[in-house]
Amino acid sequence: MLTTEFLPGNRFNEYGHWLKAQDPETIHEYFGCQLNHEAIDSLIEKWSLNPLNNHFLVAKMNHFWAGTIHIAAHDNTVEFGIIVALSYRKQGIASHMMTDAIRWARNRFYKNLYMHCICRNHAIKKLCEKHHLEIKNMLGDSEGNLILPPPTPMTFFIENIKTSQENWAKLFRLNPLSI
Repeated sequence: MLTTEFLPGNRFNEYGHWLKAQDPETIHEYFGCQLNHEAIDSLIEKWSLNPLNNHFLVAKMNHFWAGTIHIAAHDNTVEFGIIVALSYRKQGIASHMMTDAIRWARNRFYKNLYMHCICRNHAIKKLCEKHHLEIKNMLGDSEGNLILPPPTPMTFFIENIKTSQENWAKLFRLNPLSI
């Protein structure tokens, strides 16, 4: 079963551990270059110092991390960075996370979304197109842009329902009922 949740600021280090466990090709596709563990630690430390502008949506498949979106907020704009672990690709996980993250951004009144796409990452470009981000080529790489529509009562309702479901699921996992 696929679920998503946002990491609280005191758990950003879990994102760093997950990144370090990814294969080198995945890291290169995400950052556009190879990063060692020390560089990842440095990024996590930087992001941890600013938890109001850095958010991490985690997709879990049967309680295992399958993918993440780093949402970096700047004024009225958000930038998404998406990774799906190699063994979980081509299952719709990135699209599911993208839908949740766009709804989250709309519900917080962000107006613009962009994603940087390195030239060889065709899956991210397709994801951008699927979610109506306008792709612009920039010296070989691309950037996807979307003007976010304002939230609606339905976007708030869906987010609240999902949050309630996740909270109930956590409650039952932590406190199993005995008959």
